[in-house]
Formats: sequence, structure tokens, C-alpha cells
Amino acid sequence: MTLLSPLDAIGPAFRRTREVLASPFRLGFFLKIALVAALTQPSFYSASISYPLQGAQFAALRSAGHGSGFAASEYGSQFGGGPGLAAFGVVALLAIVLIGFALWMLLSYLYCRLRFTLFDLVIYKGGQVGKAWSAYGRQSWRYFGLVILVSLAFLIVATIVIGPAVVNFVHVAGPLTAAGAKMNPLALMGAMLPLLFAIFAVAALWAVVDSLMQDFLLPPMAIEDAPLEAVFERFFALAKTNFGPLVVYLLLRFAVGIGLTWALMLVFAAGLVVAGLAIYGVGTLLYHALWASSAGQVTCVALAILTGLVVLVVYVLAIVAIYGTAAVFKQAYAAYFFGGRYAALGDRLEPPTAAMIEIPEPPPVAPPSAPPELPPLGEAPPVW
Repeated sequence: MTLLSPLDAIGPAFRRTREVLASPFRLGFFLKIALVAALTQPSFYSASISYPLQGAQFAALRSAGHGSGFAASEYGSQFGGGPGLAAFGVVALLAIVLIGFALWMLLSYLYCRLRFTLFDLVIYKGGQVGKAWSAYGRQSWRYFGLVILVSLAFLIVATIVIGPAVVNFVHVAGPLTAAGAKMNPLALMGAMLPLLFAIFAVAALWAVVDSLMQDFLLPPMAIEDAPLEAVFERFFALAKTNFGPLVVYLLLRFAVGIGLTWALMLVFAAGLVVAGLAIYGVGTLLYHALWASSAGQVTCVALAILTGLVVLVVYVLAIVAIYGTAAVFKQAYAAYFFGGRYAALGDRLEPPTAAMIEIPEPPPVAPPSAPPELPPLGEAPPVW
């Protein structure tokens, strides 16, 4: 495979993305591959969970208004506690921690296994998720162990970086919040900036480490079943000889990936606005036509619930399609950049044709030598 620069690998990566997802386009097949790809991206979980929760929280606050019938202090005073309740709280907390840890381990393993599945789907274009899933059992456990070790080390780094910023924020914000209405918001923002910067730095560091593991440590495990020491040796050799292109590749990977995600998000948002206006118009007409009767009110409520469910399904499918497409592109981009520097990956990504395989020429055949000159008839051949 030809050695490609980070910029030259973008075009083939987009072509590969189209071939994997939509060549030919079948909606069910597209959503299947997109779901597998989206589940390998941390940003997909954030978009799937945080955005709806923020919308529900906003709606709840709007509906609750400013006047609440509950007095928190009275409720807290009525909810008496004793030693038994405290022990129950400790047990419940431990149970939640253990369940959360078990779920984290399970989701981490699925996260690692699906990355091998995505790699197989992009490189070989087989389109069979079950076959791609079952081909990398041993490699997935090795990669899972690596991810757990890196995650624990990352937690230590995050504690070292974010911990002092949290302590500083609490130390500075305490007196400011005690001032109440006289609090200076600029001073509070100044105390918050170091914490925000520390969180952003840690998140960026994790994004880089996670990308390097997926793009450069996973392929040798998948192709050669390479041990960790061989994987790291290959990566450090690559970083030593291609440090500049590697840095440019990472910058383009994040820039193009984020740009592609937001472009697809804008297209979806525009379609959602048009659909929302149409639903609002039809809903207004139905409300004025049906709300006068009891049966019409039931019909309007049922249609509103059905419309909400349809919107929720469309949102989930759109998020899967958007983040899945971006994930397939990033995997294809990594394969084309690394394939020119890793022959085993390049040969699987673009198998060499017969014309490119050099066939050694056979050695030239020596012409037959002339027969030895025979002695004249009647003379005995010389013996000595």
C-alpha cells in the first residue's frame, strides 16, 4: 500500500466510509453498522444520555415554577434518622458502588470487543457483525486489560491535575457564596476558570490516549495477535520515525471528526425544525377541531403521546447514524494512515493485485554445447 500523508488519507477514508455504510444503501444494514460503530465512541453515550436528561430537567424546572409547596427544612426535620437508618445508608451506598463497578467492567469489555468488531467491518467490509464479533475473543481480553490499566493510571493523573483545582475552587468560592446577593460573579468565574481548564486538559489527554490505543495498538493485536510488548515496540518505533505526521494526523482526526459530527447534526437539526413546524401546524388544527368533545380530547392526547414516541425514536436513530458515521470515518482514516506504515494492515486494506506482485524471472537457459570432436575412422582414440 502507498504511504499516505495525514492529509492524503482523508479522501480514501471518506470513500471507505461510503463503501462500508452505504454501498449499496440499505437502511437496516446502515443502522446495524452505525450502531456498532457508535457504541465505540464515548461521545455517543454523552449525546444519548446527557442531552435528553438536560431537556427533561429544563422542562421540569419550567413546569415546577418558582413556588414550591414543599419546605425542604420541614421535610428534612420530619425525616428522622437513627443508627439503623445510617447503617442502611452505608449498605445501600456500598451496594451502589459495587453495582456501578460491575457495570463499568461489563461496559468496558463490550466497548473493547466492539472496537475489534468495528475494525473488522471497516478493513474487510464483510458486513457480518456476528462473524466479526466472534473472531477476536482472545485479543479483546488483552485489549480490555490494557484499557483497565490505562484507565486506572488516568484516574491517578486526573486526581493529581483536577484535585488542586477543586480545592482552590472550594477555598475561594466558599466566602463568595456566603456573601449571598452581594457576591461578585466575576470573582466566582475567576475561581472557576482553573477548574474548567483542568477538566478540559484531562478530557483532552484521555481523548488522545484513547485514540492512540484504538488506532495504533489495536490493529497489530487484531491482525497478528501480537502481545503487548510487541504492540508498544511497534508504536514507539512509529512515533520515533513519524512524530510530525503523527501529530498532524491526531489534529486532523479530531478536527475532521468533530466537523463531520456537527455538520450532520446541523442537517438533522434543520430537518427537525421543519418537521416540528409541520407537527405544530397539524397539531393546532387538530386541537381546534377535536378539543371541544371528550372523545376529541382523548384523541388529541393519544396523538400527542404517539408523536412524542416517534420523535424519541427518530432522535435515537439520528444520533446512532451521526455518531456511527463519524466513528466509521475515524476508523477508516486511521487504517489508511497506519496502513502505509504497517504492511500487514495495508495489504488487508488494499490487497495487492497480480500485476503488482513481482514474479522472479527464470534463469536463462544455456545453449546446448557442441558435441566433442570424434577421431577419424580407423584410428584408436587417445587413451593417455
